[in-house]
Amino acid sequence: MLSLFDCMDFIDLDSDTIDVIARHDRLPAMLAAQRGSQLLADPNGIWQLHQMHRELIEQAARRGLLGQEKTLRGIYAAFSRKYPMPRQM
Repeated sequence: MLSLFDCMDFIDLDSDTIDVIARHDRLPAMLAAQRGSQLLADPNGIWQLHQMHRELIEQAARRGLLGQEKTLRGIYAAFSRKYPMPRQM
């Protein structure tokens, strides 16, 4: 049986982004990794990943969770450097 770390060897996402997907879509980490891999396959999916990050940042800000917001902003900055925002489909 493959572990999450084994799966991460086959996809180009870090564990922080997988966690963002898991929290956003309320999925277990393994399914979030699979979903992330599928989303990376096309520009619309990458756009959706950007939106997931932004929505979680916004939720943390609204709730006044400044530490969580700062952490999520850092995760999003790293993701954005690796996968720049494509034009919306």
